[in-house]
Amino acid sequence: MRTARQPDAPTRRRPRYVLVGLVMTAILVVAIFALTTQLTKSTDGSASPDATQSEPQTKTTSRSTIGTREEVVTRLHQIFRVRDLAIQTRNPLLLDSIYTIDCPCLKGDQQLIRNLRLKRRIWRGVEVSIAVREAERINDRLWTVSAVVTTSSFEITTESSVVLRRIPQGRELSRFALARPMNQEEWLLGQASVIRERD
Repeated sequence: MRTARQPDAPTRRRPRYVLVGLVMTAILVVAIFALTTQLTKSTDGSASPDATQSEPQTKTTSRSTIGTREEVVTRLHQIFRVRDLAIQTRNPLLLDSIYTIDCPCLKGDQQLIRNLRLKRRIWRGVEVSIAVREAERINDRLWTVSAVVTTSSFEITTESSVVLRRIPQGRELSRFALARPMNQEEWLLGQASVIRERD
């Protein structure tokens, strides 16, 4: 009985060995596939985006700084045009759109317009132009600009157009600080100082 069963033993065990071999082969294939997929992701999915992201960010920052400089300089020209209009029309409300609330220029121009209205005087033909020499970024919300400021000759008259005084052209090198407060889209003039007067 026992000798008759011995040939059957390998026959019964062979399927078990085959099954174990197939399982091990399947595990090995899955492991190789997983490893290949991981390497592919780390090569194409991780390294490549990081490399492509770092370079454009540097270029974007550079372009942003240049764009902001142009924006600040353009805004300074606009500020002087609004100021000229405010003085010519003696409208102090226009000043609120170009100065920060703590800018000394705001109080000075408000006082000037108040005096013009009180004395019934008009500044006719006054215009200010600027030639920017240098613009420097202090931070994201503050720039300083150095410029030659030229004030045209103009006349001080009465409301009936009687000329009281003629003011000659003036020129000076000045430095301006432009700020963009929180929740504010426009750049505002926060400070102005004369570096030196020019002939």
